[in-house]
Amino acid sequence: MSSPANVPLPSTPDLERQPLLASGNSGFQNSPLNPNSTLPSTNGIGGGVGGAQARSHIPEALRRRPSAHEQLQRHDAIRKCWRVGIAGIILALLGFVLMTIFELISGHTGGPYKHLQGSCDHIPPISPIEFEERQANLSRLLVDLRADAYIAEPGTDMRYFSNIRWSLSERPFLLVVQAKRDKTDQVLTKTTIVAPAFEASRARQGLVPGSPIVIKTWEEGESAYKVVRELLDTPWAGPDEDSEEQEAKGNKKPRNEYKQIYVDADMRQFVSSGLTNALESSTRKVVIAHRAIKELRSIKSSHEIDILRCVSTTTVNVIRAVKGQLHVGLLESEVQDMMTEAYRDAGLEYEAGGSLVLFGKDAALPHGSGNDTRLERGMMVLIDTGARLHGYISDITRTFWVARGGSKEMNDELDKVWGIVKQAQNASLHAIQSGAACSSIDKAARRVITDQGYGSRFTHRLGHGLGMDGHEEPYLNIGNTDTAIQVGNVFTNEPGIYVEGQYGIRLEDVVLVTENGYEILSGDLATSPTEP
Repeated sequence: MSSPANVPLPSTPDLERQPLLASGNSGFQNSPLNPNSTLPSTNGIGGGVGGAQARSHIPEALRRRPSAHEQLQRHDAIRKCWRVGIAGIILALLGFVLMTIFELISGHTGGPYKHLQGSCDHIPPISPIEFEERQANLSRLLVDLRADAYIAEPGTDMRYFSNIRWSLSERPFLLVVQAKRDKTDQVLTKTTIVAPAFEASRARQGLVPGSPIVIKTWEEGESAYKVVRELLDTPWAGPDEDSEEQEAKGNKKPRNEYKQIYVDADMRQFVSSGLTNALESSTRKVVIAHRAIKELRSIKSSHEIDILRCVSTTTVNVIRAVKGQLHVGLLESEVQDMMTEAYRDAGLEYEAGGSLVLFGKDAALPHGSGNDTRLERGMMVLIDTGARLHGYISDITRTFWVARGGSKEMNDELDKVWGIVKQAQNASLHAIQSGAACSSIDKAARRVITDQGYGSRFTHRLGHGLGMDGHEEPYLNIGNTDTAIQVGNVFTNEPGIYVEGQYGIRLEDVVLVTENGYEILSGDLATSPTEP
């Protein structure tokens, strides 16, 4: 009897170890991936080609080659997935582009200053008719002052009367306004620009549409002053009268009276000298324009007041918006950048870095440039700033806390001084009424500060006129006793106290003189050291 150890075992294929691809010469023929291959039998004693076909452990779905139709379906499904994915990406990008375009068109750029957008969009610029009215007002004044003409160089007065913005150079570029009465006692106006010939076209571009201003030119090598003399020597007449009749009646001067030619008070000496040499004669004299000419600009029209009101209130709102973004650790220069961004969103004309931003002791110099100081607790922040709208400028100052310091004594001192400056501003406001001397308004504020023991720390005048220039008539200082404020004057009210090496506090607002007293064009005043 055979031993169990010698009994032959059935030949059973090891399916776990059987290769997927047969080696040798059989190739793919005996591979389990080939459904037609012959595999060893699992029932027979011996393996071989005659045995039953073994069942593969590989799933039928993997062993069976997909049909062409199934492959097409798979490819279609993959293509659909790609299409859906790509369509989603395109839609997302399209949405982003549309949102960006909408923001650019509507001006909604977001950010902390978006509420300032469009603040003054409803205020139009000065119209062509208003410029003609200004020239007519100037002519009436010239006639009343017995002057035949007024001549100005590029600058604020030229812009005010003609809207022409021009840079000064060695070549004379002159505005000449002539005035006379006609036979019906109406005042006539003739306005001319005398310009270098090669600049004539550019000068015309600066005129408002429909302007009656005439341009006379002079060639290089010729005299601009000679052109002015020829202009003034040429008789001119208004409608329905000839020049001879006007010369005989409308422009007749009393015996022995000079014809006066006014030159603007800001005219450069070499230009005024050139005009004097060319124009003066036994019957004509060149003189500095009467100060009443400057006062024409100091009495603001209702439209000018609307412009100044909007640019001033918006400037206050810019300061308040920026204050909301301040925190300990910022540099003065970083706050300057914030001001630039806020003004840009507000839509005002502003030169980057055009504000005074002063922390702590830097503010002790009223017009200090700062040291790019980093804001710390216990430092007050002073911001003195302005921007332009249609050529008119604002001028606002606020001083406020961002974070009080650890010294209660210094905190209390700064709060007290802020309160004194506020009282001085209120006192000077109450002194404003038409006819009051400029000096009296300054004295009202100065008296409050002096009574509190800080008189020597109030080192500048109370205020100055405001309009197309940042500083213009009237000037509110203690020595200006001869100038009385008038209805339509606009000026700043800016008392301050400064202790060098420690701090500076100033509050500044824009005020209009009215029939009943005053209007604060800059809107709400500061109410506390934390609410500017």
